[in-house]
Parts: sequence; C-alpha cells; structure tokens
Amino acid sequence: MDDSLVRFGLRSMTPPPSSGSSAGYAKEHHTMTPRCLLFFPGDRPDMYPKAIASGADQVCMDLEDAVAPESKEEARAAAVSVLERTDFDPARFVLRINSPVTPEGERDLAALSEIPTLHGAPLTVMIPKLDSPEGLDHVRSKITETGGVARLIPIVETAKGLSRVEELASADSVSDILFGGLDLSIELGAALEWEPLLYARSRTVHAARLGGVGAIDMPFFDVSDEEGLSEAAQRVRRLGFNGKAAIHPSHVAAVQQVFSPSEAEVVRARRVMEADHAGRGVFMLDGVMVDRPGILAARDIVARADAPQR
Repeated sequence: MDDSLVRFGLRSMTPPPSSGSSAGYAKEHHTMTPRCLLFFPGDRPDMYPKAIASGADQVCMDLEDAVAPESKEEARAAAVSVLERTDFDPARFVLRINSPVTPEGERDLAALSEIPTLHGAPLTVMIPKLDSPEGLDHVRSKITETGGVARLIPIVETAKGLSRVEELASADSVSDILFGGLDLSIELGAALEWEPLLYARSRTVHAARLGGVGAIDMPFFDVSDEEGLSEAAQRVRRLGFNGKAAIHPSHVAAVQQVFSPSEAEVVRARRVMEADHAGRGVFMLDGVMVDRPGILAARDIVARADAPQR
C-alpha cells in the first residue's frame, strides 16, 4: 500500500466496540478530530470571535495554564458569557478546565452545572493532569447530572497518566486525547525535544487507536519559527497524530495544511472507493495492491476532504 493511503492513519469514523461495555456518546457520534485546536486565554472572552475567525477547526478557551490564580473567578464568569453568546458554536468550542482534583477545578465544574444545556449539543471539556479514568468519570457525571452531554478530551501530561493512557482513551465520552508534552517533560526531567518524548508520543497514538479516538499533539511554542512549526507538524503527522494544538492564530493555516490531504491523495482515495463500490475486494490500482486497510484509509482521506471548511 502506498504512502498516500497511510499518512493519515487508519482510524475509522466508527471505532470497534469494546468488549463488555457500550461505547459512550462521543464514540458513537464521533466527529472528525480537529486538524488544529487553537487555544485562547479564559479571561479574554473578547478573543473568542477572533479565535473562531482564524479558521481553526476548533478553539479552546483555557481556564488553566493561561489564567493567573487571581483571575480564575473572572475566567469562569467569562466562560459562562461565551457559552451564552447567540453566535456560540458548540461544534467548534472546547473548554479546558482546571484539574478536577483541585479546588479551582471543582469550582469550574460547579459553574458549568449552572449553565443551561446547549440545546442538546455536547459540551467538549478538556481535562488536564489526569492520572486515571476516575477523573473522567467525575467530570462526566457533574455535567450529565444537570442534563448536559459531555464530550471529553483528557490531556496526557503526567507520568501516571501516560502509564494509564490506554484506559483514558477507551473511557466513555472521550473523543480525542491531547499530548501535553511540556508538563510531561518537566515531570520526567526530559528535554522538550523530539527523541526524549518519542516514546510518550508513540504510546499516546497507540492508545488513541485502541480507543478509537483521535490524537492531538502539543502546541509549537516558537511563534516566529514558521519552518520549525511545519517540520514539527509533519513529524507528528507521520507518527500518526490526527491534529496539533496551537497558541497563536498565525499557526493555524500551516498546521491545517499539514493535516489535510493533498489534491493528488484525494483523487487517488476516491478512485480506491470507486473500485471498492464496484465490489472488487482486493484489487490492483496503478500497479499497487489495495486491500481492506487501504480502503479504510481512503475513506478517512475522503472524509477529511469533504468535511465543511471553516
């Protein structure tokens, strides 16, 4: 199978059922993993329209690292104001709360419980510093007990979290996993470089595939290094990540281009699907054998190509 059919992974839109349990909402109704997830500070609600206008597939309002301790309460109120906007788009919005095992995290969840349900649409919540699936259960229950629907993105950024990443990826209501390389590198005493974090990144991708969810890489922190950004995005894409986070609007276009199939890849994928629809099973296309994995990969490429443009 040629590289054009494997570069975006073999993650199907409907993950395989897990034995002994039913899949959660996010796994049954999984949307495409964002190519780029753009963060903006939680105490700057005025940046929501600007973040949306960047064209990023999803934007994340950050109540954790981007907000000073003395501004946490202000940020919570700002998050509520964004969720109540008339132009609010739940499909493109993610809210990163503080760790649910901290007082600030509990206050975040209490504030969310007071917000009217989003007309049945799920609220996507990113959860930092998770060490076990029990933290996910806690957040989901807090949201659902008030009539809301939760879609969860755990961040893998602790040694304990990495040791249980497969459980996090397979938990109910999880849609994607974010690799939090900065905090993880600090805890491990490892350099924030490619080789020292390669094992952790690879394990995160492996866990995401087992759980049938998407894998999103950490942001690239040098805003002025366009060449470094492109190289970093291409590396993680080749490793199997489905998207990458960003901290500045200027990074959005470059990241989304890397995680988008080229015109040639889309053309070939459509030809593969046409041959599959003809019921040919395993077949040769341009001298290359295409079997079931290649067909699934072609479906993913076409799905990305046909996804609505932001």
